[in-house]
Amino acid sequence: AVPDQTRPGGDRVSQVLVDTRKAHSKTMRLDILPSMEEPAIPPQAARQTEPRRNEQLALTPALLNHLFQHAYDATLLTSLNGDILAGNLRAIECLQRDAFAGLNILHIISGSDEALLAHITRTLGRERFVRLHAWCRRSTGEFFPAEIAVHMSEVDGVKRLCFFMHDITWRKETEDRLQMADVAIRTTHAGIAVIDLEGVLIFANPAMNQLVGYPPGETLQGLGLSRFIGEPDVPGALLAEVKAGRAWHGRVTCVQADGGRVAAECTAVGNCNSDNDLIGAVLSFSDMTDHERAAMAERSVERNRVMMESLGSVCHHLGQPSTVLLNSMELLLRLPDSERQQRQELLELSLSAAESLGQLLRELNDLRTYRSEPYLAQSQPAGDQIIAFDMTGDEGTGPGGQEGHPDIIP
Repeated sequence: AVPDQTRPGGDRVSQVLVDTRKAHSKTMRLDILPSMEEPAIPPQAARQTEPRRNEQLALTPALLNHLFQHAYDATLLTSLNGDILAGNLRAIECLQRDAFAGLNILHIISGSDEALLAHITRTLGRERFVRLHAWCRRSTGEFFPAEIAVHMSEVDGVKRLCFFMHDITWRKETEDRLQMADVAIRTTHAGIAVIDLEGVLIFANPAMNQLVGYPPGETLQGLGLSRFIGEPDVPGALLAEVKAGRAWHGRVTCVQADGGRVAAECTAVGNCNSDNDLIGAVLSFSDMTDHERAAMAERSVERNRVMMESLGSVCHHLGQPSTVLLNSMELLLRLPDSERQQRQELLELSLSAAESLGQLLRELNDLRTYRSEPYLAQSQPAGDQIIAFDMTGDEGTGPGGQEGHPDIIP
């Protein structure tokens, strides 16, 4: 392929393609854009050409043979029963055969039979052409799709069938790709919209209709992109990026027909025609509603988890001074009045635990959120201790008749 060129005279030749897919092809393809400034043929010039219509060109056998041999389509002449009588150069190249002697058209058109030939013959009795779409077979056994026009010629009272065969491999492949792309675009969950360089919609798939709250059968063609995007600066910024040759991506708010709003991720890329000229943009919208719901549920689960861990930490810190206070009160009840020193120690320990418990409650009252980390990681309250008592001896005494004393284990 050769890039766009300008030939003398100012007419632009968009592409120069050499068909290299077929081994025997010697055809060059030129795509020429129409000139919109070219003036129409004046009526006087048209009248001047009328006398020339009566001039007749003598179609000599040599000229007719040249036209037959160099016709663009592969041409086969057969008898009414399908026996091939002659084929042109294009047929030799297309079917990859050096000769057609002894062959029948049924050997070329896959799936055909005598009933098809009889039907074609009957139809050509009242019609000028019969058009077939079929798969043909080359000498190598390879199949290719072809469009075949069949005409019945009658010369000197002899009727023959003339098959004009055109290889449509490229066209069929293109149609198949277009069909596949059309099915994908119409069935995808993403909203697809095509706009021109002015931001006007020229196509929208059913998912786009659903995203903006329009019925599936209602067309959005002709509506501006700003009608569906809540952010007023997005359409202009999007088109500016596309015109600069870059893709645009961002989160937008889609405005629905009933006024509702839906968050969506939007990606825009340039849309070019067959001449590689920028003619607009293709936009893809992904509905983020389900994603946001899932994220919200995940955050809720995480908050609940942190809250449960925080409550466990709170219970742990409140339980330690409460246990100290409870044990001290129990021992105070069991100690005789004569054990003043031990009573004093237990009272001081109980007071320290009560103060620690009060400090914890004040800190918890000042909190506004739950945390998973310990509330008192920086300090250890005086009452947050474990007290072990040896009460195995007689009541009020330890081993050997000694009175039991509490052992304070920090």
